[in-house]
Amino acid sequence: MSTTSAPMIRMLAVFLALLVAANLALGAISYFFPDLPIPSAMGIILAMVAAMSAGQSATKTLNRRLVFRELAVFAVLATVSSAALGIGVFWGIFAYHGVPFTLENFILAMTGDGVPAAEIRQILSWIVPIVLIIYVLITYFGATMGSRNELKLREKLAAKGR
Repeated sequence: MSTTSAPMIRMLAVFLALLVAANLALGAISYFFPDLPIPSAMGIILAMVAAMSAGQSATKTLNRRLVFRELAVFAVLATVSSAALGIGVFWGIFAYHGVPFTLENFILAMTGDGVPAAEIRQILSWIVPIVLIIYVLITYFGATMGSRNELKLREKLAAKGR
C-alpha cells in the first residue's frame, strides 16, 4: 500500500468544477424550461456525484483506497469551499443588481417573503449547522463510494485481462 497523501487540490478542483458545471446546466434547464419541476434535493445529489468523481480521481492517481483522514479532510474542505463559492455567487448577483447583500434581502430573494432579522437568525442558528453536517457527510460518503467504485472497476478490468 502506498503512503502517498491524497491529491487534495486535484480532488477539490474536480469537485468544484463538476459542481459548478452541473449547477450551470441546472440553471440553463430551469431558464429554458421554467415549468419543469426540479427536486429540492438536487443540490445534495449534485454534491454527491461531484464527490464521487473526486474520490475516483484520487484513487486513479494513488492506486489505492482513500483512508478516513483523507476523506474527512476532503469532505470538510469541499463543504467550506462550496459554501464560500455559493455565498460569493449570491454576493456577485446582488452586487450586479445594486442590492445590498444582507440576510433579510437574501431570505427575501429566496422565499419571496419578508422576515424580520431576529426570526431569521434564530432559525438559522440551528438549521445552518445541521445542513453543513449533512453536506460534510454527503461529500464524505460520495468520495468513499467513488474510491471504492474505481477499485472495483480496476479489479473487473484486471480479471478480463485489460
